[in-house]
Amino acid sequence: MLLLAASLCLCWPSVGGCSPSRTFEISESELQMLEQHLNALEANNNELLNLLAASTLDLNEASQSLSASKKELETLRMQLTELQAETKSLSESLRKANEELKRASESFKASERERDKIENRLRTQRNVWEALFAVAVGVAVAR
Repeated sequence: MLLLAASLCLCWPSVGGCSPSRTFEISESELQMLEQHLNALEANNNELLNLLAASTLDLNEASQSLSASKKELETLRMQLTELQAETKSLSESLRKANEELKRASESFKASERERDKIENRLRTQRNVWEALFAVAVGVAVAR
């Protein structure tokens, strides 16, 4: 490559030179070498162009994939927000249900206590009536 650059510099007319129509001679082997370098540069250029095209395709695919991922992420964020709101609502419903269950339990316990009082009073009344009946029978038998 350096040789090609040097050869090209020699072919250009010099800016401050004495004669604008200078000619240079190169040998056949030097010409073949220059052609080989030119062919190698052309092959390298073609390879780099192919790599650039492939990289551009890869970049486009990655960009599309990134866009799809961003859309999916946004959808998932919206779903998460909806689920969080639903969870909050369900938590509030559960709290209210627990409060109602607690009140119902307390009411049931109060009813049980009241029932126990009534049963005890009825048992006491029955026992009193049985005792009175036994006394009345005893008085009636004694007369």
